[in-house]
Amino acid sequence: MSRSSVVVRLFWALACVCAVSAMTAAGAGAVEPHPHTGRLPGFPVIRGVVPVLGSKTAITAREQLVKGAFAAARARRTSPHAAEPNENFQSACEAEFLFLETQDVCYRGGPVLRHLAVHLIFWQGEPGTVGETEVKSFPPEYEEIIERYFEDVATESGAQSNVYAIAPQFGDENAKGEFNPGEYSIAFNKTTDVAVDKHKFPTHLVAPECLDETKYSKGACLFDSDIQKEVTTVATAQHWPAESLENIYLVLTAPGVGGCFGVGSTEECAYKQYCAYHGDFGGDGVTPGNQTIYADLPYLGSVRGCDSGVHPNEEVSRTMEEAGEDGGADALIDTASHELNEAITDPIGSQCETGATEASQCERGAWTDVIGQEVGDKCLPPEQTVAGIYGEPLGELLPERPASLFNQLIAGGHYWTQREWSNEAGVFEGGCVQRMIEAHIAVSANAAATVPVTFDGSASGAQGDQAVYWVWSFGDGEQLGTASATTTHTYPKPGEYFVTLTAFDAYGNARATFGVLTVGSAPPASAPAPAPPPMVVIKEVKVPAAVARVTAAHLAKLLGLPPNGARLAGLGKILFGHAECPPACLVTLKLYAKVTTRSHKRTVTRQVLIGTARVTGTPKGAVFVKAPGPGMRELLVALNAKGRALLRQRRRLPVALDVAVQGQEGGTWTIDRKVTLTR
Repeated sequence: MSRSSVVVRLFWALACVCAVSAMTAAGAGAVEPHPHTGRLPGFPVIRGVVPVLGSKTAITAREQLVKGAFAAARARRTSPHAAEPNENFQSACEAEFLFLETQDVCYRGGPVLRHLAVHLIFWQGEPGTVGETEVKSFPPEYEEIIERYFEDVATESGAQSNVYAIAPQFGDENAKGEFNPGEYSIAFNKTTDVAVDKHKFPTHLVAPECLDETKYSKGACLFDSDIQKEVTTVATAQHWPAESLENIYLVLTAPGVGGCFGVGSTEECAYKQYCAYHGDFGGDGVTPGNQTIYADLPYLGSVRGCDSGVHPNEEVSRTMEEAGEDGGADALIDTASHELNEAITDPIGSQCETGATEASQCERGAWTDVIGQEVGDKCLPPEQTVAGIYGEPLGELLPERPASLFNQLIAGGHYWTQREWSNEAGVFEGGCVQRMIEAHIAVSANAAATVPVTFDGSASGAQGDQAVYWVWSFGDGEQLGTASATTTHTYPKPGEYFVTLTAFDAYGNARATFGVLTVGSAPPASAPAPAPPPMVVIKEVKVPAAVARVTAAHLAKLLGLPPNGARLAGLGKILFGHAECPPACLVTLKLYAKVTTRSHKRTVTRQVLIGTARVTGTPKGAVFVKAPGPGMRELLVALNAKGRALLRQRRRLPVALDVAVQGQEGGTWTIDRKVTLTR
């Protein structure tokens, strides 16, 4: 059958403008923290934080905060004064999508990152004892593995085969208010984009708030202001362009160094509250383009709640085993993927003009959900279970080493990183994906009402990763999920139908698309097909033991016998299903016709037996022939000579159908029905 493509468009979730609490920008005197007092659920007062989920208590607490935040946002529909996790929702996103309780991220008006250069700053400091903790050197091959990862990402920049492929669906508006699709173009050169800083760490590493291990698990710590200063110092020394939305600076600190957001930030410290974060500083707090985008990436090897324990790139040396540490590079790559994807889709929005009281006086974020979560946050609990954060592995490097699983194959390199949120994973609501696949619909030409229309989704999937399951919504209230790429559907009447398809690959990645299908008028009716042999179907019967008496009407309904006065085009076949009445029941069927005889003296009417059949609950007996379907037993009920003669004479013969059902224990129920036989 020839096929023509449905007009297909991808669904875009549009925008809510909401603001987030944020950090103070170091070195930008005219810029203040965001004035809104709301706090992202489970996050400190800075955007882009990866929370530590190392215990059931931490996971449960975050689930409660997220659920409560969504409940507060929904409550705002009916009460403009209801509590909100973040203030000043300003676009149609809230009104349009909260009504549907969507989980999708929404556009808030700010910029996204497109042509992005990655710069790595390995802040080693001086190894040795600082305060009560030991600052160690980066493990062997740590820097090399991380640099190779970013080289691979840059090599496959723009490809659909890795998790960064979510970025193009998240675009932004230009100065004319036109919406431009996003893209991801990542550049990295380990010769020019890497710096190792061995200068001493700041003296406040031994400050009391940085030594309280009840607040976090590492002794020496850096404040957020130190991270920002390090970015400025190194970028200047390396001649890197600092204030630009085309650069991001990743600060990787040495083992034994933790962090807090600032003095007194006893509830916002590394390894207890966060694994990493990203942010921006500089500029005027409003205008995009003069900010410096950065991320703080502490050493995460063996840190519970930050290190997944899956290390496809690390061979643990004997020396490191004795020290009780692994390489830490794979844990860092996992977290860096989270931060870089979030920075691409939501780079700024953490600062305001001095004295700002309105959202218009603050930087606008780009893509978050209605409670402020970014694309990486969306794929942590409660949206995903802890195991579901990573999805299905693509393979395992070494069978003898289970920790060598990988779920990202980038330029030949094997990596293990979390999934990211894609609005395009569903038509009206997205989901977490590990890579992007395509969804395509083709339909049979000249679709018409009452004629089966063929739908084909076989072009869905990606190279080397074909779709394996298709979920169709045909636009008339009917839905279907199938493991076959093609299916058919019949529309009862002409019109335009909104057809949707969500295609899934074997790893749980999904892509949705939709189109409007025009269904034409039904073709002219053809001559009616010959009527199939008439039949009476006796359905499954099960009489509960607690029922002492079953009426004839009740049993007739259970048996599915025709109602009084039903017309049958001849008796045909009677089908006996899987009856349980109880087991080994005996069913006897008899047909009677009224026969009237007249003489010169009187008229006599009597019931004449014109057909009979008998069947037990076992398949034995000559009355059985080949069953017409699973679970059915077929018997033929033939009219006797008297019956055949009466039907030939009258062509329309009212008869009485008597059904007697006898159970194993001798109980009997009798049902009488009047039917009409016709020739």
